[in-house]
Amino acid sequence: MINVGINQASAVLRATYGVFQSSPDARTLIRSLMEEVVTLAKKAGIGLSEADIDEWDIIMNSLIATGKTSMLQDVEAGRKTEVEIFAGKVVALGNQYLVPTPVNETLQRIIKVIEYKNGV
Repeated sequence: MINVGINQASAVLRATYGVFQSSPDARTLIRSLMEEVVTLAKKAGIGLSEADIDEWDIIMNSLIATGKTSMLQDVEAGRKTEVEIFAGKVVALGNQYLVPTPVNETLQRIIKVIEYKNGV
């Protein structure tokens, strides 16, 4: 859930933790990505909830503002990302459980275009 949220959002926005600590819009993007995971988890009988997203929010506020996720570092270095095991898996599970995953689908496409532009 955490990787699906912060990694993908940071890669697309090219944003450090500080952006997510200070921008309500960036936080909303993370939350939207994670909410899709929580919805799928409930369908699959996995114990994730909105409270887990709230807990991550607290942890995120303790991170060094200039810190970068691994996916952002991959994008900046022109490397292949883990988008398929994050958004790709969410989208596949969404199809399996008939749960819409529009935010993850969109970020998956954006990150694939970034990879294409990076030649990976």
